[in-house]
Amino acid sequence: MKIPKYTLTNLMLKYIVKYELSISELNNTDLPKDLEKPLIEKLYAEEIDNIAQLVAFPIGYNTALKILRGQEHTTGRSKKKVFSSFRNCRDYIRKYSSTTTLKPSMELAMHLNKILTRGWNDDWDQGRIKDFSEKPNDLYDTWYTLRDYYPSTDMESHFNEIFRWIANSDDNTHKLIQFAVLTYEFIEKAPFFAGNQMTTILILELLTKEYEYNPSILFPFSKSINFINEDLKSAFKISKGKNDLTTFIEAFLYTMSLTVIETTREFTEIYKSKILKYPKMTEELNSRQMKIVEYLEINKKASRRELTTMMGVSFMTIFRDFQELMEKGYVIQKGKGRGTHYRLKEDENIELDTPNKELPIFGNNERDIKVF
Repeated sequence: MKIPKYTLTNLMLKYIVKYELSISELNNTDLPKDLEKPLIEKLYAEEIDNIAQLVAFPIGYNTALKILRGQEHTTGRSKKKVFSSFRNCRDYIRKYSSTTTLKPSMELAMHLNKILTRGWNDDWDQGRIKDFSEKPNDLYDTWYTLRDYYPSTDMESHFNEIFRWIANSDDNTHKLIQFAVLTYEFIEKAPFFAGNQMTTILILELLTKEYEYNPSILFPFSKSINFINEDLKSAFKISKGKNDLTTFIEAFLYTMSLTVIETTREFTEIYKSKILKYPKMTEELNSRQMKIVEYLEINKKASRRELTTMMGVSFMTIFRDFQELMEKGYVIQKGKGRGTHYRLKEDENIELDTPNKELPIFGNNERDIKVF
């Protein structure tokens, strides 16, 4: 295919390096299941919450969490059904493997669009590529006004050519830049009758997982795009006006890398505060005792009566828990009588790494490297 014109800038390289370093760090951070599971659930709920904001139908984090858990009523004519369908698409992506099912292609994109639009779009329009003269359904879509008309373009062939370029590129274009190009093309051409914006993000999540840039689709890309949505649309317009994708690619890589850095940091900070500080905690302590340690880390001290009320267990149960925690060196007892309370033992604190330097903002003038 003809590669769209863009200039490879220092900013792009910085964003790509930051992204890849964060992926490497995440892959080397091994959290126990009981610590990893609630964090992953939070990230998945944030993805639903942010896709709702992005398509101008905010539902709030708590509702997003209920939808994720299947606890929210989204049947019938519920306007929240689309977010349940979005969750189903992500479930499909999480289990997806190109070795056992469709390879990345327009056929796969149509399949995702069909799952996404089921229940709120007419049956015959689910997964359908629209005619060039048709206005796409603008429900749950804030990008539709950016589309252009291409009466002589066969959309299925056009996008399949891009998917083949991503899979079999011989021009050494970095995968993240290819993902940015594909995102630009989906925004510009809006090939489906409905659900273009959400389908674009789902395809992005699938490709980043397939090419090992998004393990277990942990990174909430809806959040990253929602974070700079207006700037991204401005970058799109600038790139389209110049017929040069540099500005859009920089904006895209900036927000993707920022999200990956922040998500990785959430995992590593839990690892450093829980695993490195207390390396045997998950082996030595029961779940209730771990909650006591976490409570003391936040509140600094607690009495037995306070913990008894908070955790809903007997006074003697908490007493035994504190005795074991003292024997194992996690807490110390202070005060006497009714003034008795407990604190974490004053071990040497492990210093956390200095936070990553802030990413330079896209659009800054830096020396150009190569024009494509």
